[in-house]
Amino acid sequence: MKPSPHFPEIGKKSKDLIPKDHSFNIAAYISSGADVIAAALRKHVEEEARDLSGEAFLRFMDQLYEQISSLLQSNDVSENLLALRAIDALIDMPFGEGASKVSKFASFLRNVFEVKRDPEILVPASTVLGHLAKAGGAMTADEVERQIKTALGWLEGDRVEYRRFAAVLILKEMAENASTTFNVHVPEFVDAIWVALRDPKQAVRERAVEALRACLHVIEKRETRWRVQWYYRMCEAAQVGLGKNASVHSIHGSLLAVGELLRNTGEFMMSRYREVADIVLTYLKHRDQLVRRSITSLLPRIAHFLRDRFVTNYLKICMEHILFVLRTPDERASGFVALGEMAGALGAELVPSLPLITPLLHEAIAPRRGRPSLEAITCVGSFSKAMGLAMERHIRGGLLDAMFSAGLSDKLVDALESISTSIPSLLPTIQERLLDCIAQALPKSSTRSGSTVNRATRSNSLQHFVDSSGPVLVQLALRTLANFNFKGHELLELARESVILYLEDEDSSTRKAAAICCCRLVAHSLSASSTSQFSSNRSNRMGGAKRRRLVEEIVEKLLIAAVADSDVGVRSSVFRALCRNPTFDDFLAQADILTSIFVALNDEEYGVRELAILVAGRLSEKNPAYVLPALRRYLIQLLTYLDQSMDSKCREESARLLGCLIRSCPRLILPYIAPIHKVSKT
Repeated sequence: MKPSPHFPEIGKKSKDLIPKDHSFNIAAYISSGADVIAAALRKHVEEEARDLSGEAFLRFMDQLYEQISSLLQSNDVSENLLALRAIDALIDMPFGEGASKVSKFASFLRNVFEVKRDPEILVPASTVLGHLAKAGGAMTADEVERQIKTALGWLEGDRVEYRRFAAVLILKEMAENASTTFNVHVPEFVDAIWVALRDPKQAVRERAVEALRACLHVIEKRETRWRVQWYYRMCEAAQVGLGKNASVHSIHGSLLAVGELLRNTGEFMMSRYREVADIVLTYLKHRDQLVRRSITSLLPRIAHFLRDRFVTNYLKICMEHILFVLRTPDERASGFVALGEMAGALGAELVPSLPLITPLLHEAIAPRRGRPSLEAITCVGSFSKAMGLAMERHIRGGLLDAMFSAGLSDKLVDALESISTSIPSLLPTIQERLLDCIAQALPKSSTRSGSTVNRATRSNSLQHFVDSSGPVLVQLALRTLANFNFKGHELLELARESVILYLEDEDSSTRKAAAICCCRLVAHSLSASSTSQFSSNRSNRMGGAKRRRLVEEIVEKLLIAAVADSDVGVRSSVFRALCRNPTFDDFLAQADILTSIFVALNDEEYGVRELAILVAGRLSEKNPAYVLPALRRYLIQLLTYLDQSMDSKCREESARLLGCLIRSCPRLILPYIAPIHKVSKT
């Protein structure tokens, strides 16, 4: 399961804990991720809203609110996060009195900001507050006003570290999600934010600049005669913070602010460009590492703002600085990030510097000691995208070998995509070598005699696979195999020999990645075979009979997973892929395969049943003699449920599935119009 970006995952295993009575124990989900909590809570509340009378439902919600309040008052961070996830899940649900719900949640969040001091709690709490402000609309106007005033008061009052941190989090969320109300307070914000931007704590300064960015977006969207005045005040404050005797934290915060002013104030900074650039560059050799890193990160923004003026006046001194940074082990990561961004801003202007840059890239990607630099790998991709063919000889000259020696990673795959798109002549080489990497990252293989995948291992040693093998690497390999451009390569044998074995892996995320990968590889193979009968690429020469045999075997395994896997994400991912891709239909329409699809019509999860209906309805055109009788029986089953079931949830789902069946297979419905009409009236 992928955790929410604002709520770190506490545990990995999910469990179905929805009770049969009218209670819901939020704490039972302490080991589950954010998505599990949200889905379970929404499902339970929807059922209670449907089944209970108004007064009984209000009592149920009061009990739920008491649980949330109790969890927020706990000293256990995981319980606090659980409560915040619950609030986040309930905000968008249309139940009860909206104003009462908003008031209750706002009160909970105010208490969090008043009492809690841990950033691990304050950050997600601010995200939930932003969600509440956006979803509540006019109902939250008073609460937004109160939160903004409180946050500004915390900035203007005596320094209390956790309150300053909370203040900038709140102001950012209010600017992004309640901009109309926030706009009234822009003048106060413009003055108050500098307290946080010069705070001794780096975390406060970095969050403060996010709030400044959000405020600048609000100003940009609104035509006001005060705009230039606000920009001027911010620019003046930034220059004061870069004064002769300024402290390190003041310089750092001011540099962060300058970056946002360059990014978000348009023409206003043009007349001040030289003045600001000259002041900033005086700190190139500052004694403090944080200041130097900030300068390095700011250079691409200065370059991008006025490209021609930068090239004329500042390119030489800035490249000397970045080359120095790249030779400094503690700072080179920021140097490669900045260099990649400068390549995007300056393009061909950096070509003369390539002979100096390339050896540093090679050394960082394939160091004699230590770990390879992922930032350097990304930088190669950025240079390829910006310079195209000018990078080809440098990549062929050793950079590509170094990149593959670093092992498979998201950064490597992203960089290879940029390279292969910008320099098409390198695509065949990249494909072959990336397939070697993937084959080594997928250690499972079939033990069937005479049926193995033999991909030649390149001269470069991929020793990193030995140390980093595990679910994360396997899932990355499967995603890469599914999504990278392997056009011209027939990969069905690799799918049959290596990928389908992961459909039985103990990790549900790996099984899901394997299912999606198999679906993509089969779809690509069928698409390629339908558009071209001949190919000059040896790996693409496959007879129709052999291809059909491989596809049938893979599809059979996929349907087993779609029906029998314990994880609904795996089952739904297979049916979703089959639903989207009609190229599977010739194989799915076979009688033994259809049996599995008919089983899925009664899956415990509504979403899987709906997808199965869509697939079966489409297949009724391919094999009507086998499909229509099964769908007719299913239609009668749905009508029976609608007419006789005492369970309101069962009737609701049956009605929705009946609508899906009518849309997907209209030819089936004509003889049953009268009973359908009769049931719908009741």
